[in-house]
Amino acid sequence: MKLDNIVIAVSISSVVMVLAYLLFYYKTDAYVINNQADIKHRENITITRLHKVPIILYHNIDGKGSYSISLKKIKNQFELLKKHSIKVISLQTLESHINLHNPFNQKVVSITFDDGYRSMYTKLMPLADSFNLPFTLFVYTDNIYYKSKNNLTWEMVKELQNHNIDIQCHSQSHPDLVKLYNKRTMQSKYELYREIYLSKKILELYLQKPIYYFAFPYGRYTVELTELCRDAGYKRVFSTDYGPNIVIHDNFCLRRHHIKSNYRNEKVLTIAW
Repeated sequence: MKLDNIVIAVSISSVVMVLAYLLFYYKTDAYVINNQADIKHRENITITRLHKVPIILYHNIDGKGSYSISLKKIKNQFELLKKHSIKVISLQTLESHINLHNPFNQKVVSITFDDGYRSMYTKLMPLADSFNLPFTLFVYTDNIYYKSKNNLTWEMVKELQNHNIDIQCHSQSHPDLVKLYNKRTMQSKYELYREIYLSKKILELYLQKPIYYFAFPYGRYTVELTELCRDAGYKRVFSTDYGPNIVIHDNFCLRRHHIKSNYRNEKVLTIAW
């Protein structure tokens, strides 16, 4: 059984918010104008690896497809990071350093997972415990059930949260938000509200915690979509643009690098290095 009933209930109670959200739908001026002296000061800073934070993106473990990694391989990759003294940090730690424009004192990397496969509970959770590493799991709410033999359930998601796996938002039904935005109909605007805003509220209701991060489905986004996420209350959004994140840059949208099944472990080390 999916979340249809709770979606309806929350939707009804949020009518005023929907109207306000649609009213400001084309808002594009929410970017903060940085102090010019501060910008000039930061431009003169020599960027080193201590200013750069790669974010690694996985999907499934021991599943099918090019984005599923074997359990043995992912263990080896985590061991490799540990062997080379690359510290795994949470997205919250990364955000705090970006807010303060503060470089790290060693090489760091963040590790995220998307979608919410059952293997997150059966295989990732034991890894989080054995390696004592912080992970972030972006889930879409239609993929979480009350009872299921193949998918994550809400009880499992709550348990993951208690095992150093931070749950964040990946929309409600995982559509291509760029295509949805480009339709520009009243129906598509409501669907965007549901995918960006309502999914956040559902997760907050079930997990009893604030949801601050949103990962775009398929990594696809536009400036307008990032503004909708900002209006919805997210502190950062995440794409699949490759490259590290520079902590002295006030980027609202952060980059992540897909890890594919055919990647050699050394390539993952190169991305994190």
